[in-house]
Parts: sequence; C-alpha cells; structure tokens
Amino acid sequence: MRVSLPASVVRYGGAVLSVALALLITLVMWPLVRPTSTPLFLVAIVITAWLGGRGPGFLATILSGAVIDYLFITPQFQLSGAWDDLSRLTVFTVEGFTLSWVIASRKQIGDQDRKSREELRALSAHLQSMIERERGRIAREIHDELGQELTGLKFDISWLRDLAGETTGSQRQQLLDRLNSTLKSIDGAISSVRRIATELRPPVLDTLGLAAAIEWQATDFQNRTGIKCRLRQIDEDMPVSHEGATAVFRIFQEALTNVARHSAATEVEVNLERVNGRLTLKIGDNGKGISATRLSGSHSLGILGMQERVRLLRGEITISEKDGHGTVVEVNIPLENSQSGARSA
Repeated sequence: MRVSLPASVVRYGGAVLSVALALLITLVMWPLVRPTSTPLFLVAIVITAWLGGRGPGFLATILSGAVIDYLFITPQFQLSGAWDDLSRLTVFTVEGFTLSWVIASRKQIGDQDRKSREELRALSAHLQSMIERERGRIAREIHDELGQELTGLKFDISWLRDLAGETTGSQRQQLLDRLNSTLKSIDGAISSVRRIATELRPPVLDTLGLAAAIEWQATDFQNRTGIKCRLRQIDEDMPVSHEGATAVFRIFQEALTNVARHSAATEVEVNLERVNGRLTLKIGDNGKGISATRLSGSHSLGILGMQERVRLLRGEITISEKDGHGTVVEVNIPLENSQSGARSA
C-alpha cells in the first residue's frame, strides 16, 4: 500500500535534502580546490525556494548558515559566537532570506500569470463555442422563419399580379409594373437572407463536412472576388472534431479575407490533407507577401484570432512568405483518432 506524505513534509524535506546535497558536493571538492563554501548553498536555497516556496527557502537558509559556520569557517567544528562569525552568518542569512523571498515571489507571480492565461484560453474557447452556436441558431431562424415569410409574401404578390392581369382599365399596366417591381425586391430579399444565413453558419459544414465546406467557400470566394482559387488536394473523411472543423473553416475564411484585402493576389492554392496523423491546411497566394510588422502589429487581430483558434486545439500555425513572393498560411491540428490514441497510450 502506497503512503502519500503531506505536501508540507515533502517541501521541507526537500529543503533538508538540497542543503545536504550542497554539503556533500562541497566536501568532495574541498580537499581538491578549496572552493568558496557559500555558492553551492546559495544554489540550494534558490532551488528550494523555487520548488518549495518561502518557508522551505528560509529553512534551507538557516541550515546552510549553520553548516557553513560549523564546518568551513575557522575555528571549525564549533559555533564560536565571535563577532566575525556572527557578522558573516548574518550577511549570509540576509542574502538567503532575500533570495528565498524574491525567488518564491517570482514563482508565485509566474504561476498566477500562467493560471490567468489558462483561464483566458478556456474563456476564449467557451466564447468561441457560444458564438458558433449562436451563429447557427440565428442562421436557422433567418433561413427558416424570415425566408418562409418572404416566400409566402412572394406567392401572395404573384397571385395579385395574376389577378391584376385579368382586370381592365387605365391603371392595369401601372399596377402590373408595381407588382413586378415588388416581386423583384422580394427575390432580392430572399437572396440576401440566404446569403446572410450561409455566412453566419454554412449548412454544408454541418451536413457534408469540412472538405465540402472548404470547396464551397473557395468557389464562393472566386465568384465574389475574381481571384482564382485552385484546390490542389482536398482529402475527405478525415476524423476531425466538430470544434476542429469549425476552427479550420473559420481560419480558411479569415485567410481568404486577408488575401482579398491586402495581398493584391490573382491566384490562391489550397491543400487540405492528412499528414502524419494530423490535419494540414495550406493556403498560398501569389500576392505581395506579408511583413513582420503586420504579423505582430496592433492591427493584426485577424491573425491573432487564427493563432488563438489553433492554440485551443493544441495545433500549430505558420504564416510566412512564399519564395519571396506571396504568403503561405499552414495550419496543423491533431485528428480525433490521434488524440484518442495519445490519451489511451
């Protein structure tokens, strides 16, 4: 049966062990080179304070001071209490306490900073998930409810137009023109509703998967911007999670947006494939490239969003120039079977 020691015992025991190790090394080296006795003990204090905190650091300081005074300061093997001994011991103790305090405080600040980053990352993931769910809900409501209302209104106007065509009188043509104009406006509104709903959450991403969504987005981008979008290799049926597919698709959208806005490119090449158990998406253009200032500047919020999406999936993203001309965005994330395999291993 395993017996777990209290954390405090481990921390303070570590202080004793670190001082003992510093003493052992100093005793081994002492007959050979007569080193200064304090450095290794100061190292022991620093390590103890970093790993155990202020209390163990203070204990290591007191033990180190006593050991140094007893074994390495003349007269040896006694605590004389002389002024020279006391002054040296006091200086060493102050140094040790100061080091312990600074190191432990720095460690605590680092732990708090790391915890804050982890909490912010978790919050970011939660917000991303909520935003995507809300996008999907709004898209469905726009498409289903508003689209149905507009379609019904179109049928009513069509009926009125047919009815007006059977009437006679001087205002017949004017009425028909007005109804036809209204029908065109309704058709435009229906197209806008479909476009907005699709941009909020493309149905193809949920129904046919990531590969089909990439193909649809590439075609739509080419039609809207006139920039040729070549799909070099698109692997289908990759086991990517719902969150992973959404993140990769949003990164693809953001990359294409950057191409249209900033690159002055005429062509984009897209690869989506499985490489060593990871999903790899590569988007390369033949534009004017991207500068280092744009990668890290205050206006690169889109790039920061791409990096954060990949980081949440424990993936990697690189943005670099392509042969001195153009930009390449490459995204790598682990696939679901790789994640489960790693966990089971």
